[in-house]
Amino acid sequence: MAMIRTRLSIMMFLQFFIWGGWFVTLGTFLANNLSASGGQIGMAFSTQSWGAIIAPFIIGLIADRYFNAERILGVLHLAGAALMYGLYVANDFSTFYPLVLVYMIVYMPTLALVNSVSF
Repeated sequence: MAMIRTRLSIMMFLQFFIWGGWFVTLGTFLANNLSASGGQIGMAFSTQSWGAIIAPFIIGLIADRYFNAERILGVLHLAGAALMYGLYVANDFSTFYPLVLVYMIVYMPTLALVNSVSF
């Protein structure tokens, strides 16, 4: 029982560590590295909301019917890692924005999947 609790605690920590590790400093990164305007920074932050709206339609239908939640969670996080690398190497906001939007569409379902796996 203690081993399961420890593993689930680590899973939950990593789930939110990923998000907190970069999303908090997103505005500063965009302003300093990509010379983004205030409106562009706002657009980048709004991708979280768009991801939360769009993702259940895409991933929710797939996760419930065809695949194991743990596997989808792993695939989504690996895809998110590749997208994060793309965000890192983006040279301008027009390259950055679609990547962050796709990342949020990939990341948002993982919040529900982590809860599904843990419960």
